[in-house]
Amino acid sequence: MKFPVSKIKISREWIALGFILLIAILFRAYALDRLPPGLFGDEAVEGLDALDVLAGNWQIWFHAHLGREPIFVYLVALAYAAFGVTALATRFPAILAGIVTIPIAYWFTREWAHEIFSAERARRIALLVAALLAISFWHIQMSRDAHRDILLPLVQAIGYAFLWRAFRTREWKLFAAAGAVLGLALYTYSPGRFVGVFVALFIVGEFFLARATTARAFALEFNWRGVMLAAVCALIVMLPLGIYFAQNPAQFSRRFDSVSILGANDPLAALTASIAGNLAMFALPDAGYQSRHYNLPGKPVFDLFLAPFFLIGVIISLMRFKRAQYRFLILWFAVMLVPAFLTADMIPKGVRDLGVMPGVFIFPALAMDELFARVEVKPIQPQRAVRAFIASAITASALLTAYDYFFAWANLSDLPHAFDQEYVDVSQFVRQQPANSALYISAEVYRHPTFMLLGKQIPTSKYFERATRVRELDARSALIANAQDVNARYIFLRGYAPSDAWLARVAVSSAPLELRENFSILQLARLAPPKQTTDLVFNPWLKLVGYTRFADQPRGLALDWQVLALPDDRVDMQTRAMFFDSRNQLITDSAHQFSVPPMEWNRGDEIVEWYETDAVENAAQFSIQLQRNESKWTSPTIPLK
Repeated sequence: MKFPVSKIKISREWIALGFILLIAILFRAYALDRLPPGLFGDEAVEGLDALDVLAGNWQIWFHAHLGREPIFVYLVALAYAAFGVTALATRFPAILAGIVTIPIAYWFTREWAHEIFSAERARRIALLVAALLAISFWHIQMSRDAHRDILLPLVQAIGYAFLWRAFRTREWKLFAAAGAVLGLALYTYSPGRFVGVFVALFIVGEFFLARATTARAFALEFNWRGVMLAAVCALIVMLPLGIYFAQNPAQFSRRFDSVSILGANDPLAALTASIAGNLAMFALPDAGYQSRHYNLPGKPVFDLFLAPFFLIGVIISLMRFKRAQYRFLILWFAVMLVPAFLTADMIPKGVRDLGVMPGVFIFPALAMDELFARVEVKPIQPQRAVRAFIASAITASALLTAYDYFFAWANLSDLPHAFDQEYVDVSQFVRQQPANSALYISAEVYRHPTFMLLGKQIPTSKYFERATRVRELDARSALIANAQDVNARYIFLRGYAPSDAWLARVAVSSAPLELRENFSILQLARLAPPKQTTDLVFNPWLKLVGYTRFADQPRGLALDWQVLALPDDRVDMQTRAMFFDSRNQLITDSAHQFSVPPMEWNRGDEIVEWYETDAVENAAQFSIQLQRNESKWTSPTIPLK
């Protein structure tokens, strides 16, 4: 039985696409239990808002972390509902979006290429785009992180596929679908705001070309009613968030204002450097995005095996600029780089360049296809040589990507810390403790998003509510205890434990329970009583009940406080210890933020806070000043015994 040639080609096409998709899945799903490690704080913020969604607090714009678009948050909420609150569940929507983008990119490319290439070449270019995207370190990294920006390439690919099919078929429903999908770009990631700008510029450009006598033949013929329908559908979809921005204009520009080139000393120089840097990241060695959260620092988008194809593809597109499809491609690349061009916080900024996907992969695919086309009329040997050459380039790039991600990037010495692995580890320990046990945490970042998500599972709306069972402090200079504590455990992240000398002074019957890779655990019976007692009520909340002078090394002063009442807000307290000689002359002073934030206090707490200073050797008296907001409370001078 003989099969038609067309069916055989289609079967081969689907087999090839299936193989590419399998490779894409392997790159995006392999070793997800350990890569990326931990859960970066920026990722955790998405999860905190997702907890709010699950609590019924639905929003169209999420304010945390300078404001964020909503779609990814709702997808994370669905993942939590299905799988529970875990690091992997937080990343699941990004993984899925990254994988789905591969076949969608294939579909889009076929629609884009339909009228300028034969069916066979259109299929070939589409398969090449899918393959290049599947093995792209850039896209793989973004697919494995829990960041909303990964949705932008997917939404664009779907919308542009509908749009080019609508241009060709003139079907109204396709125009409506294109407009609606592209309207969703506004809800994915802030550079998505430029999608409408890009499409509008392209349509307007084609409109004027159609009316120019000399260029009319090169303009794309539109169903203008269909284009208007697409615009209306896009505006309807964008309207809710547009209304929100109109009512809250500061939210629209809040993130941009924090990173804009306009804040630089020389905005023009900053713009020039940003343009050069963000263009260089595509092909120049060591010019890639430097952030280890999103890249192997310095790795360009296209490695040495693919960069020549990318550059040749750009040249081909410029040479064929008379064709609307190439104008679309070049304009897409230019406009969607603008969000990165306009910011200067890090150059290049790969996440803000993500809007050029998947179109940017058409450039190298065009160069590869051109090679294929040039040898199709040649004898079989040159054809085989070209196939082998291109297959070797793609294979070599895939192998390099695998090495760079799973070995070079995975073994960066500080990667676990960069992805806040220590907060994931502490969260797991906290979740394993009995519900009635009191826990005290000392860490670098107060209420770190990763710990608040995985350890406390507290939504954003309750992020700054008063702590109850699990409380935080800076144990390098203070400890806190309460007589009602049951099985109190003190968890010190690496580098944030009290020194052995001070711990021996201020704690009684402390017993180290366990030393783990990223933190230690201590059980504390009670705090040591002060050597000297006082009864100084400083303000409505704190009373100084005593102090202890330590003349041996390390010299210093320990202050013992009692919490009388709880402040109504979360404003921190500033403390200043002043040391005087016998003639009441100031020797030195020491000021810092009170080591136990007010939101961590409970009535009846005992807090011991210490100042390590040699001034106590010569000081005869001291005074303490507390400040909160504009209010200050200063003690009389106290004899230093």
